[in-house]
Amino acid sequence: MEVSEKLTKQITETKYLSVENTERYRPIMRYFFKQYEMLEYWLYKEQVYNDLKDNDVFSNYTLELCEQDLLRLVEWGNLTNLQDTSNVQTVEEFKNRKYRYQLTEYAIEIERMVMRLETLNVETASLEPKLFEKIRLLLNSIIVLDDLEEINSCFEELNETFTKLNNNYKDFLKMFHEAKNEELMKSEQFLIYKDKVIDYLKNFIAGFQINEIKIKKILEECPDDFEDVLIEKVMMYKRNQPILEPNFDYDYLEQILRGKWRSVVRWFNSDSFEESETERLKRAINNIINKITKYVISIMETNTSVNRMEEYRHILSLFLKCDNLRQAEELSPVVFGIERVKHFSNIDKVTDSINTKPNDVPETFISLKSHSRLVKEKGIKVQVEDKFFLKQAQLKKIMEQKEQEEKLLRKYIEKGEIVINNLNEIEPFERRFILSLLTKGINNDIVKNNEYGVSYKVELIDDTEARLKSVDGILTMSNIKIIFIGDNDGV
Repeated sequence: MEVSEKLTKQITETKYLSVENTERYRPIMRYFFKQYEMLEYWLYKEQVYNDLKDNDVFSNYTLELCEQDLLRLVEWGNLTNLQDTSNVQTVEEFKNRKYRYQLTEYAIEIERMVMRLETLNVETASLEPKLFEKIRLLLNSIIVLDDLEEINSCFEELNETFTKLNNNYKDFLKMFHEAKNEELMKSEQFLIYKDKVIDYLKNFIAGFQINEIKIKKILEECPDDFEDVLIEKVMMYKRNQPILEPNFDYDYLEQILRGKWRSVVRWFNSDSFEESETERLKRAINNIINKITKYVISIMETNTSVNRMEEYRHILSLFLKCDNLRQAEELSPVVFGIERVKHFSNIDKVTDSINTKPNDVPETFISLKSHSRLVKEKGIKVQVEDKFFLKQAQLKKIMEQKEQEEKLLRKYIEKGEIVINNLNEIEPFERRFILSLLTKGINNDIVKNNEYGVSYKVELIDDTEARLKSVDGILTMSNIKIIFIGDNDGV
């Protein structure tokens, strides 16, 4: 992640939310915002004061105090002020500086966010399959449009719909993992709603899957350079629009637009490193349905007491109706099951159909072994194979490999030190050797005569990262080096 100056600078515009006298600043900002929504942009201090003075919080409020609050908000960047000289007739009136005040863009967005936070616990998250249909139609439109204004409008609407979809689905899933809702699903009250919830989720999945396949197909059929063409057209439209800021960063805007488009693509299309968000969504909803079903079964089993007295009486009456022991013996397997069952294994099924009759199945012959201690199965004599030469060849191969490894390790020791960042791609056994040295040396000043017969110490070079490259991957670690001490003849 790139840490830019925009990311690290203080946002003074949010100070009014959590400072002393915030109980005065916030109502003032809310009044400005409501007037802004009614297209009343510029306000005088008298308008603000007259609207607030009748509230209990502002019972001791004065016009001078109101002006001070407005100037403090101007200082923080929440308001801009402009001196009204339209009706000035004397020098004294000009000196009094009658100002008009207006919300800044930052302040408008902050107030929108605050109002959203105030209703966060009241609003309910929902899954809307129509959002997928809307995204599909917008993608189809973007591909065929040529007019820059229409493309920009369609692209912005696509991002708004995608943001709403993404936020809604995350909020909805989060709702099912909250502790209070987990307890609700375990209670009897949930039995009333469980069918509606499951049907709601199933209907969403059905609408989602229909549009998901079509959206994926649209994205797959897009040309390889479609992203560049789309962003270029949107940027052409943006550059032609009047912007009051003289040093507007169009490069940063282009990065944001590319990020938004790639977010839509990654949401529906998975890659070799990570599955798509659609796969996660399907799995999460299936898990919710399984969880609901499990809780419902648990509740029913806990609260349902089954009285089998009538069933037992009915069974006894059936036995009493038997005229003789033979009829009772025939009834017994039906009620209690077969007493002794023979199980045969290794029989290949001809068919799994339940309508197949036993006479239709071909005969199967099974060889049975005797369980008698007197009858022993005849053993088969197997000649012991002489593997002396095979073992010698394997031993020779191992010794050659070990000798080769020792030569490579001796090179490291002869150099006097190992600097991780200076190493080229190494073999796994070299990496194991280096990591074994680091494991013992990282917490000790000097390691003497380790398993390789060498003495060394580990030093931290600086705070940067080092990359130990091997044929089977890259290991990131602190930028350190290993220094061998004295005469090392162990390896």
